[in-house]
Amino acid sequence: MLRRIALAAVCVAILTSAAVVGRDLRAAEVNRPIYYVQTREKVMALTFDLSWGTKMLGLVLPILEQAHQPATFFVSGPYARTHPEEMKAIMDAGMELASHGAAHVNFSGLGAAGVEANVRTANADLSPWARGPLDLLRPPNGDWNPASVAAARAAGYQTIIWSIDSLDWMNPGVSTIVSRVTKQAFPGAIILMHASDTCKQTNLALPPILTDLKAQGYRLVTLGELMKMGPAMRDDPRGSGQKPNMG
Repeated sequence: MLRRIALAAVCVAILTSAAVVGRDLRAAEVNRPIYYVQTREKVMALTFDLSWGTKMLGLVLPILEQAHQPATFFVSGPYARTHPEEMKAIMDAGMELASHGAAHVNFSGLGAAGVEANVRTANADLSPWARGPLDLLRPPNGDWNPASVAAARAAGYQTIIWSIDSLDWMNPGVSTIVSRVTKQAFPGAIILMHASDTCKQTNLALPPILTDLKAQGYRLVTLGELMKMGPAMRDDPRGSGQKPNMG
C-alpha cells in the first residue's frame, strides 16, 4: 500500500512538473513578438514606420494611391498629435493605422510599467484617427524583451517586428533597397519600410518593389489583413538563410 501511495505521489509530481513546464513554455512563446504569418498564399504585408517629417510621406502616399496599394502605417503618438494634415492624408488614402509608441525609446529599458504607460499615451493620440481596431504595435527600433511584449499586451496591443527589412533608413542606394525586399520575399512576410524624412530613397525604391513583387505573383496587403490568413508566428526567420512557408 505504501509503495502504491509513493508511486502515486511520484506520478502526481511528474504531471505537475510537466504542466508547469508546459505553462512556462507557452508563456515564453506568447511573450515574443510576431515576425510573420503562416500561410502558403503569396501574400505579404507592406508596412511603414513614421515618426518625423512630412516630405517623404508626401512622396510615398501618392505612389501607393496611384497603385491602389494598401499599407499599414506605424505612427508615433507625438506625430499623430502634431501633424493633423498628414494624419488625415494617411487615413483618406485608405491606409491602416498602427502604433509606433510614444517617446521614441527602447522598450527593453522602460520596465513593464513604463512600456504600458508609453503604449497607452500613444493610444490616446492615435485613437481619434483610427477607423478600425488599434491593436498593433511596433516598438521603436524594433527593440523588445519578454516583459515589454507582456506589458504591451496588457495595454491591448500585439507586438509586431518584421521579417524583411528594406534598410531604407540607411539610404544604401535604391537598387539595394529594391533587392533586399524582392529577393527576401516569402509568403506571409512583413516588410519594413519608412516614411520619415531621414529616408531619402524610399519613394524611388517603392515603384520597382511593387512591380517586381507583382511579377513574382505576390499581393501586398495591410498587416491586419495578412493576420487573418493564418497563425501569427513568433520565431525570428531573419538571418537564418531559410524562408518560411516555402517548403
